[in-house]
Amino acid sequence: MHRPYPVFFVTHASTSGVDANTFFSVLKCVLIPACVAYGVLVCIYVAFLRQYAKALNKPHIIYFFTNGVHFFLVSLVYLLFVGCVIAVVLKAWRYLGISYAIHKKPEYSEFYEKNYVAPEQVKIAFPQKKRNLIVIFMESMESTFSSIEDGGVFTESCIPNLTALARENCNFSNTDKLGGAENLEGTSWTVAGILSKLSGLPYFAPFAKRDGKLTCIPHAVTLTDILQANGYRCVFSFGSEKRFENRDAFLEGHGIEIHDINWFKKNGWLPKKYQVFWGFEDMKLFDFARRELTQLGENDEPFFYAMLTVDTHFPNGYACPKCPHIFPRQIMNVLRCADMQIAELIAWMKKQAWWENTTVVITGDHNYLDAPKNNFIAEASPLYKKTEAQRKCLDIFVQSVKKCSQDVCKNRQFSSYDMFPTMLESIGCEIEGGALAFGRSLYSGKKTLVEQYGVQKCNEELMKRTTQYEELK
Repeated sequence: MHRPYPVFFVTHASTSGVDANTFFSVLKCVLIPACVAYGVLVCIYVAFLRQYAKALNKPHIIYFFTNGVHFFLVSLVYLLFVGCVIAVVLKAWRYLGISYAIHKKPEYSEFYEKNYVAPEQVKIAFPQKKRNLIVIFMESMESTFSSIEDGGVFTESCIPNLTALARENCNFSNTDKLGGAENLEGTSWTVAGILSKLSGLPYFAPFAKRDGKLTCIPHAVTLTDILQANGYRCVFSFGSEKRFENRDAFLEGHGIEIHDINWFKKNGWLPKKYQVFWGFEDMKLFDFARRELTQLGENDEPFFYAMLTVDTHFPNGYACPKCPHIFPRQIMNVLRCADMQIAELIAWMKKQAWWENTTVVITGDHNYLDAPKNNFIAEASPLYKKTEAQRKCLDIFVQSVKKCSQDVCKNRQFSSYDMFPTMLESIGCEIEGGALAFGRSLYSGKKTLVEQYGVQKCNEELMKRTTQYEELK
């Protein structure tokens, strides 16, 4: 991976429910080649000993065992060599730097003092009739996947339906075409993307143990804390295990009911032993979402419903029976499949009684992960090396109460943090000052932190251990 933070933080959190293919990928690309090379080395070494023992007129087996120290030293040298190669390839020194940064004594941050707006101190007025909010977190979804003509990097769009949906509604963009948010550090993997969009904060070792229980920034006021305090029921559904990356500590700690693979099995929606990809495929998740939304819509209370897709996950995605065979790469066909299923879900929503009082936000959880030998975007795009700078996390606001004019929704520089106040204003809330945490409502036209300071400065200042962040834990 090019980015060290996702690797470091994911491996230091719970990996319960991780896709088996991730383990097999490491096995195939690292462990098996290393073992094969070691086996070859042992064969060469034993053959050498036999010849050497024969020349000295000693039985080779006796010589082999009486010189076991030589074998140990050869093995040790090999292991050190392999370790050095892996360290260089993975640039392991970066992880030592991150470990030092999160464990060193926290420092007072003037950047936090100047730019952090405590949500609990902000006046937020809800409309008389509270509006439902549906947030669809799409795994690794970028605006990049559209056609060059529409603002993406491909000759043929992988996401024509999403592009059309963005054109018909509101898409905050870094250009005058389809675009999206910067993929800042601390927001660039799944749990970090969700946390930053719902709280306006970076993911920087946000967990702590309280009375034996793991908590996640419990003193931060998030979007769902605000909604729950105003009578909303908050539900989040996804097809993997909630414990992965300690997502349950953040979500449940901030008023959200989690419906994960285990919940669906327990309630009879899935067979007990069902397991596909990371848990169950999106085709089922979209069907379950329809059932859950129908149930939520039958109640009088307003609701927040979030869902997280997974089929488009690095490296190749999961091809379900609905996936077309248009492109030569599986991941591109899976993207087209996800695009079609979103269009079908939105079309279904429009026929429901609760639709007129509902706003839908579609957003990528983060940019697509890539590795030196697995970057289909650079390989399949005719723009070649120009693609990296253009890669942005997609956002679409469907049926927003606030309308976005061209001057506030296009040619903007923003990040996941800005989704927090922007989502609240999309359902008709009035936020005094238009700012919450590190987020600035994009409807307000206020300069975002990225517009004020730039990407590099934001990354430098927000990926530090500060006394202010520690107080939220």
